[in-house]
Amino acid sequence: MKKPSVANRMVRSVSRFLAAVLIGVGLTLAGQSYGEQLNDMIMGWAPSLAWLLPAQSPKKTAEGAVSSDVAQQIKLIAVDLASVRRNMGQLAANQDQFAAKQEQMNQSIATLQQVEQDVRQQALAPPAPKPAHPPAHNPPQPSPR
Repeated sequence: MKKPSVANRMVRSVSRFLAAVLIGVGLTLAGQSYGEQLNDMIMGWAPSLAWLLPAQSPKKTAEGAVSSDVAQQIKLIAVDLASVRRNMGQLAANQDQFAAKQEQMNQSIATLQQVEQDVRQQALAPPAPKPAHPPAHNPPQPSPR
């Protein structure tokens, strides 16, 4: 039977140590996050180990903290909602101004089109005939001799 090398034994030892540390860290974080549920679970599985659990503290003012946190979030939402409403009012006013300017532009375009049509009609119309006045012929006058 061949004995593992020193390097292999060291790698195994370090990996086992790291695995144990990671498991411990994970359990600690889980205990901090889910302490209440964890205590209830242990009490259900092994009531005889209840003396190992930390003393149950009365519920902190978690409900108060949660309600104040929720109230703060509601205030922020209300401020945002007021801002949105104000912006909607400004948008509606801007839209009304835009519609009025668009109507003014439409009227100006219609006027320009009418002027263009009148100019074309004047340009295409035959020129008005000049009054036919025969040129005035002055008969030659006898020169005084």
